[in-house]
Amino acid sequence: MIWPPLIGPGSLLESDDRPAWWTPPGAPHRLEAVIGADNGDGTLTIHHYFHGQGRPDTPWLRGDAISTAAVGPAALWQRGRPGTEAHELVASVPESDGVISYAWAVNAARPNRWRRLGPGLDAPDDSRPVWDGPWDAREWGSGRLVAAATARTRLADGWVQALVQVDGSLYHLHRQVRAGGVRWMRHACLRLADHQGVIDAGEPSTKVAQVSGERDSQPGGLVRTLSASESRSGVRGTDLGVRFEHAGRSFLLFGDTHWAGRPWLGTRDAIAEVLEPGAELPTVRFHGSPLRLRGGRTTMREYDVPLDAFSLDGELYAFFTSNHFRRHQTMGRSVLARATAPGLAIEPARRRRPIGFRFLATFSDHRFINVSVQRRGRYLLIWGTGAYRTDDVRLARVDLTAPGVASGLRRGDARPFLTTVEYWAGPGSWSPLESDAVPLLTPGALGELSVRWIPEIGRYLMLTMAGPDDPAGPAVLLRSASEPWGPWSQRLRLLDWIAGGMSPGDHTRRFIRFAADGSDPVGDAIFRGQDSSTGAAYAPYFFDARADGDGIVLRYTLSTWNPYQVVLIRHRLSSDDLTFLRSQPM
Repeated sequence: MIWPPLIGPGSLLESDDRPAWWTPPGAPHRLEAVIGADNGDGTLTIHHYFHGQGRPDTPWLRGDAISTAAVGPAALWQRGRPGTEAHELVASVPESDGVISYAWAVNAARPNRWRRLGPGLDAPDDSRPVWDGPWDAREWGSGRLVAAATARTRLADGWVQALVQVDGSLYHLHRQVRAGGVRWMRHACLRLADHQGVIDAGEPSTKVAQVSGERDSQPGGLVRTLSASESRSGVRGTDLGVRFEHAGRSFLLFGDTHWAGRPWLGTRDAIAEVLEPGAELPTVRFHGSPLRLRGGRTTMREYDVPLDAFSLDGELYAFFTSNHFRRHQTMGRSVLARATAPGLAIEPARRRRPIGFRFLATFSDHRFINVSVQRRGRYLLIWGTGAYRTDDVRLARVDLTAPGVASGLRRGDARPFLTTVEYWAGPGSWSPLESDAVPLLTPGALGELSVRWIPEIGRYLMLTMAGPDDPAGPAVLLRSASEPWGPWSQRLRLLDWIAGGMSPGDHTRRFIRFAADGSDPVGDAIFRGQDSSTGAAYAPYFFDARADGDGIVLRYTLSTWNPYQVVLIRHRLSSDDLTFLRSQPM
């Protein structure tokens, strides 16, 4: 399935107003955009997109189609006094009968549709922002720059933003002014066009059990979760669930965690030990206190989460994100830290004894903010993405046997580790510069990822989620490669989380909230107002794998938005699935 190509240039501006029905008081004004999509008959459909600037994690939303009969790109401008009913966005759309104007009332009491004004309405001469960015495609990462538009916003530093088309995908970028010059950072993905499409696995993934929380939310499911975490450890709800091994034991790292009766902890992260991890229903034992990361001006607020961990000479090291919303990024940087007590005594009743980590170094604030790591031989392999859920996957490696690496980390000196990092720069090429790292696969709109070497099939497997408006739909996706850099197989769809997790046709299979009408039994009260919202799924992470006849059984953790919990998922890959994964991309 190939998504119709986007047609640019688009038009982007910052609204002079805040729609009362959508934007909180005091928030920065919205960004508004109009972008065309090819109808395949020589005409375009012009869509309205909008994006709130108050939080970098707010996604772009697609509004109504403005025109389905455009013959060229539209221009966007505004008229009327801000704060009044007369303030409107106006789209000037070239159609077969001339340039037709459409208007959208910004301050309507509730969402409204675009209305046709007719021909003959001219935009003011100064309504289009001046493009002052680079035209060299290398400035934008991989792919080809084919459409761009900018706007200067009212944010404190007046940052410049752009909409950029890379092949059929559409990205939002912003310009960062730094001591070393200017760089462009992906901010969001509006639409992902994967021309390889996706293949369905022979059978979909199925839920095994809810990992976190006190009671399983699924109607007719297990009454208790794998952890009974609220009564035993004070963990009401959490997300992520990254498994790692240390000192012959198995652990899970969790992200933003809600602690029962301890609001002062905010969303501090959690850790748990997995007892009998090979069992059908393993026991998960949460520590009764959160993780604590100190040093390096690190933060531990929302979106500041553990990413992955590895052992070296009896010591435990972990990657975290830190400084959320720094430089208008959802995750500001990744850092490397060392456990202060590598023995990891997991004690559910210990409510005031955090598991501590000490900052060693900033690893990246650009291409490797969200990472998955795997030790293979003498190397630590590091797969990473940059901007939150909108970037390409790249690869780095560190020779852990290089002089001074292990001893340096042990005494708190990460410089030998950092100077040993090499970035994959293309076939047979490694570079010491992060800027030389090239994408392993395109297009990219990835966030959380999990990569593991699976000895049962002798290949690397990569778990990700589908991107915005991805032809794969709302899905957990799997790729395979014989080498850490690839080439990676086409995507295998393991789970459509709407069909399988929300289960609109069978509420007894439902573990993600489907309806907001009060009739859906799935949900929790961790977030204020969440009982009136539908749910979602994200962050699949490998748990384990084992041979099963001519196939293998994978298990992975999956986070759900409502209820805000982690579930354990089982998927059997058949021999046909494995044959597909072993095939190389076309």
